[in-house]
Amino acid sequence: MEPILFKQTPQSAIENRMKEICRGGNYEMVHLFSTEGLPLAQHYHEPIIDEDRLAELSILLQQIREMADVMGKISYVKELIVEGYNHRKIVFRFFRAFEQDVVLAVVVPPYKSYRNLTNSLIKMIVNIHF
Repeated sequence: MEPILFKQTPQSAIENRMKEICRGGNYEMVHLFSTEGLPLAQHYHEPIIDEDRLAELSILLQQIREMADVMGKISYVKELIVEGYNHRKIVFRFFRAFEQDVVLAVVVPPYKSYRNLTNSLIKMIVNIHF
């Protein structure tokens, strides 16, 4: 796949795509974090979850991901999902972009699909080159 070159900043391009997905109703919130929990891009209408709490959870789940590799021989966990009885999900996707590991955290409303949209968003992010 060819690198995507944007006239806008990479952050703006990512956030515009995030906004489209949120408008479609498939995400309530979406954040892209560095592995240190620093925000790289985000979009939401209402803060369903406090951004700092979401960053902390992403860091904690990265540690669980590492433990799954060490203890369970599950190499390179790419996704962890937290789902409540109300069917709202928080999905954490781990991947590499911008020459670093990053975490995409997505809050998905009940009974909404997210996988294909998340895959396409990740492909877009991975193919952004400065």
